Amino acid sequence: MAQYTLASLLILTTAYDPLTVNIGFAVLAGIITWFAVPALSEIFIKAGLKGMDLCKKSKQIIPESMGMVAGLIYLVVMFLFIPFPFMKWFAASQDGRQEELALLTFPHLKLAELLSALLSIQSMVFLGFADDVLDIRWRFKMPLPAIAAIPLLVVYWVNAGVTYIVVPIPLRPILGHLIDLGVLYYIYMGMVAIFCTHSINIMAGINGVEVGQSLVIAVSIALNDILFLQSSSSSAPAIETHLFSLYFILPFIGVSVGLFIHNRYPSRVFIGDTYCYFAGMTFAVVGILAHYSKTLLLFFIPQIFNFLLSAPQLFRLVPCPRHRIPRFNRGTGLMEPSRVILDQEAFDEEPLTIIKPRHGTQHLHPQQQMTLRRSASTASLGGSTQTGSSSHTLQESALPADPPSRSVTPPPGQLTPSSSSPSLFSFSPSSLIPSKSRHSPMPRTSLKRSGWICVKLLEALGLTQVRYDAQTGQRPIEMTNLTIMNLILLKAGPMSEQNLTLSVMLVQTICSAIAFIIRHQLVIYVYDVPS
Repeated sequence: MAQYTLASLLILTTAYDPLTVNIGFAVLAGIITWFAVPALSEIFIKAGLKGMDLCKKSKQIIPESMGMVAGLIYLVVMFLFIPFPFMKWFAASQDGRQEELALLTFPHLKLAELLSALLSIQSMVFLGFADDVLDIRWRFKMPLPAIAAIPLLVVYWVNAGVTYIVVPIPLRPILGHLIDLGVLYYIYMGMVAIFCTHSINIMAGINGVEVGQSLVIAVSIALNDILFLQSSSSSAPAIETHLFSLYFILPFIGVSVGLFIHNRYPSRVFIGDTYCYFAGMTFAVVGILAHYSKTLLLFFIPQIFNFLLSAPQLFRLVPCPRHRIPRFNRGTGLMEPSRVILDQEAFDEEPLTIIKPRHGTQHLHPQQQMTLRRSASTASLGGSTQTGSSSHTLQESALPADPPSRSVTPPPGQLTPSSSSPSLFSFSPSSLIPSKSRHSPMPRTSLKRSGWICVKLLEALGLTQVRYDAQTGQRPIEMTNLTIMNLILLKAGPMSEQNLTLSVMLVQTICSAIAFIIRHQLVIYVYDVPS
C-alpha cells in the first residue's frame, strides 16, 4: 500500500513539471521502439514491404519502411503528453479555485500550436509511408512538406506571427533595422519545411546514415534549447519557445535511438522515406514555432552543402541516375564512389584499356569491371588481384578487361598492354600532344554547355573525378556522382559501410560545433545580443 501511495505522490509531483514528464516519455518511447521494431518486422515482410541490402554479400530479406513504427510511437507518446503543459489550468478548474482560475487565462493559442504541429508531423508520417508503398514521383512529392505545414502556418498567423526580420549590423545603414517580408515570410517557412525534409532524404542510402545524421541534428537542437534555458539573459517568451522545442525534440531523440540500434550497420531493418519525412517535419516544426529557423539551418550545414553539390544533377544539368549511393565492391567489401555516364556514345566507343595519364588513375564504371585475361607471357603486375571479384587493381586503379565477345585495339599513341616489357604499359609521346579539339572551348559531347561548365568547375574544385576520352582528353565520359558520401570516399579512399556512416556523423558533429560557435560566439558581430 505504501508503494502505491509513493507512486501516486511521485506522479502528482512530476505532473506539474512538463519537462520532467517529457523526459520520461522520451525514455519510454525509446524503449518501446527498441522492442517494437524487431517484433513488427515479420508483419512488414508479409505485407510485401521488404528488400535486400545491395551493399552486402548476403541475400537476406530485410523489412522496409520501419520508420513508420518510430513515427507512430512518437505520435502516440506526444498525444499522451498533450495535457501536461496545461496541467495547472486543469488542476485549478477541478479544485474549484475560481479566483486563481480567473487569473490564469487558458493559452488556447499555445494549445493550437501544439495540435497543429502534431497534425503536420502526422501528415508527413502518412505521406512518407504512402511514398514508400506507391513510390511517388519527385515532381509530386517535392511540395508535400509545404502542404503538410499549412496548419502550422495558419496557427502562426493567428498567433500574431512575426513576419519581419532583423537586418545584420553591417547592412543596417542601407536596409534599416527591420524588414517586414509579409507573405514572403510564410513562403520562406514553407521552403524550410521542404528543405528539412528532402535534404535528409537525398543524403541517404547506406545503413544508419539517415537516422545518424538526424540524431546529431536533434541532439544539437536540444543542447541549443538547454543553453537558452540556462542563460540569465533569456526572456520569458524565449524560455517558453525553447521549452516548446524540447517537448518535441526529446521524444524524437528517444524513438530515433531505438530505431538506430536496429538500422545501424549491419542493418536489420530499412527505415524508408517515412523516417526522412518524419524527421524533417519535426525539425521544421521546432524551427518555425520556436522562432529560430536561422539557427536550425546552421545545424543543416552538411545538408546544405550536399544540396548545392547535388544541384547540377538534381536540376538535370548533368545526368542524374535514380540511385546515386556509393558502389559496393564485392571483392574488397568496401564502398567506392559511384559514377554516372555523361556521354553514352563516347562511353561505348572508348577502348576499355585506356586510362588518361594526366588525370592519374581512375576508378572505372561497374560496366567496365570485367575479367582481365592475361597471357602467360605478360609480366607480373604491380597490383593485386581481388579473389572472388571481377575487378583487378594496379596500385589505385581498377583495370578493365576486354569483353569476351570482342577484341579491343587501342589507337596509336595510347596506353597499351605490353608483353615484351616488364612494365605494364608502353605509350608514344604523341599521346600527350594536344589535338585540335583541345583548343576548342567545348568539345563535341552530349552535355549541354551549362552541364559541361559545371563538370569542369566541380573538377577544378576537387569535388568530383572525371574520366575523359582517350583521343582528345577533352570529352568528358563519366564522373563520380555528386553527393557528400561519394566526396568523402573520393577524398578518404574506399572504406567500409560502417565507417562511411560514422564519417558522415562525424562531419555532421563538426558542423554542429561550428554552428554553435557562430550562434553563440560570432553572432555579436552580426546582431545585437542582450548582455
